[in-house]
Amino acid sequence: MKKIAIFLFEGAELFEIASFTDVFGWNNVVGLKEFRDIKVETISYKESIKCTWGGELRAEKIITEDNVENFYEYDALVIPGGFGKANFFKDNDNEIFKKLIKYFSENNKVIVAICSAVINLLETTYIRDKKVTTYLLDNKRYFNQLKNYNIIPVEEEIVIDNNLFTCSGPGNALELSFRVLEKLTSKENVKIIQNNMFLK
Repeated sequence: MKKIAIFLFEGAELFEIASFTDVFGWNNVVGLKEFRDIKVETISYKESIKCTWGGELRAEKIITEDNVENFYEYDALVIPGGFGKANFFKDNDNEIFKKLIKYFSENNKVIVAICSAVINLLETTYIRDKKVTTYLLDNKRYFNQLKNYNIIPVEEEIVIDNNLFTCSGPGNALELSFRVLEKLTSKENVKIIQNNMFLK
C-alpha cells in the first residue's frame, strides 16, 4: 500500500487539499485494481486548522517531535498553500515540518508544494538546486522571493524536478494531483479516473 500525507498549515486552501483527496479517493474506487490501495491522510502539528476561506478541518493524524519518524514511511508529502492573512506563514519555521522535509528530500521521496506552500517548503532550507515555481501574480511578489533560496526559479505554472512537484496556484492543483497519480500508478489509470470524474 502506498501512503500520501497532506500537511495542513493554518490557513490552508480547501480546494488545494480536496484536489488530492478527491482524485486519490476516486482512484481507490474506480482505478485499476492493482492501484486501488493508495491511502491519503491529512496530518498537522495541531488538531485542527482554519481554512483560508472559512471552515475548520480536523487533521486525521497529529505529528509531534516524538512521533515524526512514524511519518517517514509515507511515499509522498503534499503541502497545500494558503493566505498570509489567514496565518498561513505563521508556523513556517515549525521544527517538526523541517524534520519531515529533511527526511523526504534526503531520501528522494515525492514532495508536492502548491502555490504559497512553496515558500514554507523553501524556508526549511532542505530544498536546493531544484527547479521551482510558486504564485506568479500579485506583481510576482511570491515568485520574486524565490531568489532568496538556493533553487532555480522557473516562471511556469507547473514545474516538476525529479520528485519535487510545484505549481503556481489552486487552479493547477487538480492537474498536479493527476501528475502525482501518474507517477504512483500509470497513464492508463489516470485516464480512467479522469473519465469517471468527467474531467476529459
